[in-house]
Amino acid sequence: MRSARRFVAILGWLASAAAIGDTSLPAMIDAHAHYSAPDAADLAPEAVLARLDAAGVERMVVTSSPPQLARDLFRHLPDRVIPLLGVYESDLHKGDWVRDTGLPARVEAALGDGKWAGIGELHLFARDAQQPVFAQLVQMAARHGLVLMIHGDVEVIERAFAIAPEVRVLWAHLGTEPRPDVLEAMLARYPDTLWIDTSVRDERIAPKGTLIPAWRALFERFPERFVVAVDTFSVNRWNHYEAVVAHIRSWVDPLPQPLRDNLLHDNAARLFESFLRTPARR
Repeated sequence: MRSARRFVAILGWLASAAAIGDTSLPAMIDAHAHYSAPDAADLAPEAVLARLDAAGVERMVVTSSPPQLARDLFRHLPDRVIPLLGVYESDLHKGDWVRDTGLPARVEAALGDGKWAGIGELHLFARDAQQPVFAQLVQMAARHGLVLMIHGDVEVIERAFAIAPEVRVLWAHLGTEPRPDVLEAMLARYPDTLWIDTSVRDERIAPKGTLIPAWRALFERFPERFVVAVDTFSVNRWNHYEAVVAHIRSWVDPLPQPLRDNLLHDNAARLFESFLRTPARR
């Protein structure tokens, strides 16, 4: 019975999200998405736009491998895409990028070939947190005023701030150890420079669409530090985009304003404010 009710609720959300112009639907920015080679082969920019409109998503923060795909998608959809400069030529590069000593120079050069809001997603774990290539990318993000999206352990986040205390970090997936006490300590330690996305953790923090009290308390304590996200990590994830957004909305919508609006839209808009205020290059 519960699963049936949840299915009906999701269908309701999908119906209400049929048009981006529906003002009854709170605005949303998807703060973590991928548009990599398999996605681009399956989804033209027009198809991406159709999915955003169907889900009622105003903008999407997009990275890609190879990195130029996010740049190209932004050029097609400049009012809907916030591009991050990915550092992988393919997903096979995830495990060894941090030992590629030529990578920082290539990233620096790519930053001049388009308008970028950030660098990442960087997949990195504690054993490699001291690698010089990581340090160079952290310094680069800080120097250019870019957000750094990191998929990594607590030790990696700590290392990033040790390298450049001023760098702004978007920590993916509620971290690799998604526990309220762990995140609370990190947010208290880095009050002005750390944001966290909820991508792929919705069932964990809000099973059956109901937010667990400990997570709600954390969001209420740090109302301006979390952003919602889908993480289109595969073509199949893209194919279920509307349903994932509907699930996100199902646990966010009951929250009081402005917390609801912060999670869905306003925190991401503030995080990427400088990018959104800068005219796109033509």
